Parts: sequence; C-alpha cells; structure tokens
Amino acid sequence: MKVRGEREGGVLLLHLEGDDCLDCSTAAAVRSQVLEQIDGGSDVVVDLSRVQFVDSAGLGVLISVFKATRKNGCKARFAGVRPDVRHVMEIIHLNRILELSPNVAAAIRDLGAHQA
Repeated sequence: MKVRGEREGGVLLLHLEGDDCLDCSTAAAVRSQVLEQIDGGSDVVVDLSRVQFVDSAGLGVLISVFKATRKNGCKARFAGVRPDVRHVMEIIHLNRILELSPNVAAAIRDLGAHQA
C-alpha cells in the first residue's frame, strides 16, 4: 500500500492506494509514509475509500494520524470509510473518537467549518 499526499488549500490529503488492506502486513510502511508527510501545520484528511479491510495494526495507523495531528493543534478527518471498515471502528467505538466524513470533499468542508 502506498500513501499519496497532496495539498488542497491548507489541508494535507493522504490517499491510501494500491492494496485494499490496511493490516499487519502493510501497517508499518503506511504509518511511516503517513507520519513523514504530516508537517504539523496542516489539518489532515485521510482518504480511506479504497481500504476494504482493516485490522488492529491498521487501526493503530489511524490512531497515530489522529495523535500526530492533535499534538500539533490540528485536526484529522477520515473520509470515505467503507461499511466493513466502519463496522470494525464501531465495534471498538473508535468512530466516537475519530472524525469520519462520507468523502474527501465533505471532510475538507468540515475542516473549513472547524477553522472558521
């Protein structure tokens, strides 16, 4: 799995691409790629629309993003969460901590409302 970063306004967009699983076999590499792109001065949107499966290691990556952005006074939103991934998040109540948006555009809009 690869992480493609791009900027839209003041928001860092991180697209998870390639493999459709964020699991123990991909989590370490994804975590490294994601954390090296988070600069500390931008809100972050993680595009999960291509991720069909996540395990505890993958959830750990998402929590790392949440913590890294929060530590720097910024926010993170997770966009396009597929039903199976959302279900895993709901089981452990992670959906109550992480801010989810239906898609990238909505996540950017929600972050803009946060900044206003």
